[in-house]
Amino acid sequence: MPQVRAREAIQFLMAARQCEIESLKHLLEAGRLVLAVSGLVHCLQRERGASNLFLGSGGQCYREQLEQYQDQARQAEAELRERLIVWLEQDRCPQGCARFFARLAVALHGLSGLPELREQVSAVQLAVQPAMAAFNDLVRGLLAVVFEVADSATDPQISRALVALFNFMQGKELAGQERAIGAAGFSQGLFDETLKQALMHRIDAQERCFQVFTEFCDPSVLTTWQQTLTAPHTAEVERLRRIACTREVPESGGVELAKIWFDQATHRIDAMKRVEEELEAHLERLCESRIALVGSELASARDRAGKGTTLEEEASSFASFFDAAVETLPGQGLEDSVGAPSLGRSVMELVHQQSRRLQAMEDELQAARKALAERKLIERAKVLIMKHRGFSEDEAHRFLRQTAMNQNRRLAEVAEAVVSMADVLG
Repeated sequence: MPQVRAREAIQFLMAARQCEIESLKHLLEAGRLVLAVSGLVHCLQRERGASNLFLGSGGQCYREQLEQYQDQARQAEAELRERLIVWLEQDRCPQGCARFFARLAVALHGLSGLPELREQVSAVQLAVQPAMAAFNDLVRGLLAVVFEVADSATDPQISRALVALFNFMQGKELAGQERAIGAAGFSQGLFDETLKQALMHRIDAQERCFQVFTEFCDPSVLTTWQQTLTAPHTAEVERLRRIACTREVPESGGVELAKIWFDQATHRIDAMKRVEEELEAHLERLCESRIALVGSELASARDRAGKGTTLEEEASSFASFFDAAVETLPGQGLEDSVGAPSLGRSVMELVHQQSRRLQAMEDELQAARKALAERKLIERAKVLIMKHRGFSEDEAHRFLRQTAMNQNRRLAEVAEAVVSMADVLG
């Protein structure tokens, strides 16, 4: 009977690794979906900037480029929808997909209104601000899908890669919003206080996103990112930022400056897209290598277990199976099992190793998820401030940031206090 129970423990350890493989396969498919989402987001970001330039000039410039960007976005949307079809199949619906699918539904609903938005832009029937807000909502819905994938990852390395990717995509989106705001201000020949504050908010928020990205990204990707920071377009964007935020736009050169701004900001964002593609490729390689490694180890262990080995030999084969996962973790010495039978100790060691392995994974996951949780907390606090103080999103963010500076606290801590007070007051 003890041997039967010990073998049952080993079978459940095998089942645990099989579940890990299935989870990794799901993440791999979700990662490939993220690739299609990021392609569409990139196209929509360019279309948004060109729309602002077109509307800001009263429909006098950038019509041809705008139509080109619209066609590219339509193609990217078609590719995304084609990839989504397989997710409606039964075997593509693992447990825990409810929120992921809900995010997809919201994103698709937003995209359904895109043709009407384009018609209004082409006919110059929209002002710059509502057009930009509509595009912002579309991109926000798509990025929420990426956030959901990152939030559901259960492998520490993959979770870190997803956190780096999500924060970089968020920073790139803020850079896209900055490009659109600048295009509007320059083409109109005026940056009023609202536009200036909106521009400074996007610049500040980008830095926070890219800081988190650098903390979690792979070193090879970080090298590529550092190279983009020294490119000529970076200095030119910075020069135009200073004009937008501190000086009056020359009346005679507004449209020309808008074109220069849009081109240089586009060079910058296209360089970001290349970094984003490296992040996506790194994520896919991680998923594929983890699936191959765990699958190979599991197949080898099952093969040895099926060749008539004794339970002790079977336990020994699984010891090497789990050693690879724990050998690099600190403080993983086995507990003293003096007095236990040799066979029982072998099985117990396996159980303890798996338990410690899962705990170590959970500790690493918590570090990755903390960054996501803080972002969610800050967004919730902004919504509460907007609701109760009648602020715009930029004003709410500025209020949070100023409060954090005055109290010498982190932004996330102030956001947590706001949310807690709202919960207390109902």
